[in-house]
Amino acid sequence: MYLGQPIVQSLLGASVASALNLTALFGPHLSPRAEIILPTDTNFSEQLTPRWTDYKKPSYIGAVKPGNEWDIQKIVEIAVQNDIPFFTTGGGHGISDYSSFNGLSIDLRNFRTVDLDVEHNLLTIGGSTKIDQLLDLLWDNGKELPLGSCECVGVVGATLGGGISSLQGVRGLMLDALQSVRVVTATGALVTASRTENPDLFWALRGAGSNYGIVTSATYKVYDLTNNGEAMNADFVFPPSANKTFFEIMQSFDNNMPKELGITGVAFFNRSSNEPVIAVNAIYYGPQSEGEPYMKAFKDLNPTMSNISTVTSRQLMDAAFFSFFGGNNGACVPNQHINIYTVGLSQIHVPTFESFFADIDEFWRAYPDYQGRLLLQRYANNAVTAVPDEESAYAHRAIKTYMNIEGFYTDPNIDDAVNRFVTPARDRFAKTSGFEDFSVYSNYARGDEGAEAWYGARKLSKLAQLKRKWDSKGLFSVHNPVPENYYEERMDL
Repeated sequence: MYLGQPIVQSLLGASVASALNLTALFGPHLSPRAEIILPTDTNFSEQLTPRWTDYKKPSYIGAVKPGNEWDIQKIVEIAVQNDIPFFTTGGGHGISDYSSFNGLSIDLRNFRTVDLDVEHNLLTIGGSTKIDQLLDLLWDNGKELPLGSCECVGVVGATLGGGISSLQGVRGLMLDALQSVRVVTATGALVTASRTENPDLFWALRGAGSNYGIVTSATYKVYDLTNNGEAMNADFVFPPSANKTFFEIMQSFDNNMPKELGITGVAFFNRSSNEPVIAVNAIYYGPQSEGEPYMKAFKDLNPTMSNISTVTSRQLMDAAFFSFFGGNNGACVPNQHINIYTVGLSQIHVPTFESFFADIDEFWRAYPDYQGRLLLQRYANNAVTAVPDEESAYAHRAIKTYMNIEGFYTDPNIDDAVNRFVTPARDRFAKTSGFEDFSVYSNYARGDEGAEAWYGARKLSKLAQLKRKWDSKGLFSVHNPVPENYYEERMDL
């Protein structure tokens, strides 16, 4: 089976690489700025870009930090010649299961350049540039991109999987702003991909990008600030008794969502008060007088805490949820034990959510170490769906709500208990999602959902064809792999 190929490749490659001297193998061919790091080096793990979660993390026989694009080309070339599997790290915010991987890390930490061309509304960044590097630069120049809500996420990595945000109703996905990329392919060649140059590769990269090469730099179209950079920020906290009505309010936005609005809801367990809590953050990219009427149902639910104010769009990340998650904490703490399940929804099915809320309340109480939370991101998708489906490989423009069950805990001994609880819950949400097929935003995927869920059955035939063209050996098949022979595999089932 194809999906086993990366595992076999990893095992074979690791056995070969273990007998090699990585410094002698790569060192003579790399620039002075490049670094080769070995597991025997002091603080080996600290010298690598940290992964957000240690759940199902990869293991490495060594790492190389290329200093320039030429280094990446040589690393790929030498690794292929010596059957060494490799895996590229950009921002380090991935969550998929990479536990079967044991090979070489290509760490792009040196690729964090940023160049803004204000006159032509173009932004060019390195392959591991993070969101926080762009916030002040864009704001100071009166520009914006539909960036996500976590400042520590790698921009390019998020883009290749879609790039969702609360601004997407106005500006679309991050991949919709992408104009061109420079990519090192499986042959070690450095190519440009855009709508006019290697357009087939550019199509595949926008939605399934990790399968086709290493993006060294990316150029985006940037936009003038929406509403002159002012937005309404609204925060609410509700007791557990409000859960059914809260889900009904969220359901009311299924087919009545202004393009300027983005709503994030989080249910978690407050260990101090020993009861669940529901928190809501809503952003309206327009005057508060226009956005506040959409908050009426939340205000009528008698929140225990609330705040509605006008802030600058630059302040939104810090202001959200009463500034509880401001700065580099919360979702930006690396090396946490985080076990995530996700489903893309076309509708909020209130009975399913109400039932799950009761179930997770019991689970929270049974497992005190479990700090899991239910996350709902209801982002308007007006500008997202305005882009034709065939424009890119991205398959999930119809998703209205991105739902995660995010398990934060420190004791890996409860992994099995968490999985036994959450797996069937995810299946119930998938069945009532409003979609005929299981749909998953691939940047949130854990790795067991399958290619049809990540990329959509209608996209896979073309993606498989392009996989054979651009990566026939499956070198870039560690993260949510595209099968090379999609229809042939289906016929064998």
